[in-house]
Amino acid sequence: MKVSLAELVLLILSVFLATFMRILLLPIYPLAMVIVLVALKSRATKACFTLLTLILVSLLFSLFNGFYPKYYLVSLFYMVPFIFTLFTVPGSFKPDSRDLAKFFITCLAIVAGINNIIGFAQVVMHPESDDSFAGIYSSFSVSLNGLSLLNAILFVYYFHIFLAFKNRQHLWWAGFFLISSVMGFYGAGLIVFIASFILVFFKWNLSSIIKVGVVGALLLLVIYYMIGFLNPNALDYNKENLKKITKFDVHNGPRKLTAFYNYTISYPKDIKDFLFGSGPGTFNSRSAFIVGSPIYFSDLTVIKSEEQPYYFRNYAYSLWNPSNTSKLLYQDGFRNQPFSSLLAFLGEYGLLFSLFFAWYYHKQYRQIVDMVAANPSLRNLAYRRIVKFLFCFLGLLLVIDNYHEYPEITLLILVLVKLLHIEIRKEANIDTA
Repeated sequence: MKVSLAELVLLILSVFLATFMRILLLPIYPLAMVIVLVALKSRATKACFTLLTLILVSLLFSLFNGFYPKYYLVSLFYMVPFIFTLFTVPGSFKPDSRDLAKFFITCLAIVAGINNIIGFAQVVMHPESDDSFAGIYSSFSVSLNGLSLLNAILFVYYFHIFLAFKNRQHLWWAGFFLISSVMGFYGAGLIVFIASFILVFFKWNLSSIIKVGVVGALLLLVIYYMIGFLNPNALDYNKENLKKITKFDVHNGPRKLTAFYNYTISYPKDIKDFLFGSGPGTFNSRSAFIVGSPIYFSDLTVIKSEEQPYYFRNYAYSLWNPSNTSKLLYQDGFRNQPFSSLLAFLGEYGLLFSLFFAWYYHKQYRQIVDMVAANPSLRNLAYRRIVKFLFCFLGLLLVIDNYHEYPEITLLILVLVKLLHIEIRKEANIDTA
């Protein structure tokens, strides 16, 4: 069967996303975004240009606080592709063409499946390590957290396809990828995954609330005992993290929560910075630490700067520097990392940008899922639930870490959303190109 440009790009992308080659996405993110959007015949929308305009306004207003070109450039290098990948609309494909979403997932499942099998072998050989389950994914950048999220997405896809068509083979695949996701022992990611999984089924009626509560409790118990069986130390570590997060103290509590507190006591004092932001890369984004921290990405000297913007120096870097990230004291974990895309949006790009982003995000979701009403087939209903999960999943990930700056995660989620959009529209016979 003839392979189309879109299929070739998706095949290559699946290899990049599920192996050590994902590292290459960091320096070529804009190029990868352009290639994907061209392959999917995408077009920019009003949301893209509105948000880019607000980013420009934020940049111009930030010049009153000083001029930090390296911070701006690194931040925009990741933000602009993220905006375009999220808010562009894919073009039309022939109704009888291959199901691109299924093709992409199949490619990912094969590569990730091989990776997971290698990971299980590594665990058997090194059972004492929490990070054995790496396969050929590598531990660079987002580390095994990314592998856990990848497997969680594959589980959700096969689980909902199983619910739609009752094919036991899909259920076996779902179980395989759920176990593989848990093997990453990414506590925060698993919590976000469970929350997103529950929200897919949630409706405002008593029956739905009871069902969601039961399903959520069962899934939580399954994952809890699975981690306890596979790695009791990882379970104890995550339980301790949860206990410390619930006991917030500004001075001694989790520094991730302190980062949110720091935003509330700093930005509202300056109406300009509160509304329009202090400028790209000038608060708590990954970009700010890449440029302004001497120990973060220390080999990239060409983009380093000894200058530190005011908000970054006083309200983010003070929480994450060589003096307080000792691994010996377990102070470098998730709860103490002051990273959050939500905070980066609010602080660096401003409240107005954040509100418009949230509005367009919801609007994008509604435009996709509302198409299912035109043809509520079993496949479309399953795809609608998967889309809902992905939007919930990405939204919550943006709250807990700077995931808008991790292309190996954002490209995975957003490309799958675009492909589901294409397939839903094909079956609903809607042409919006």
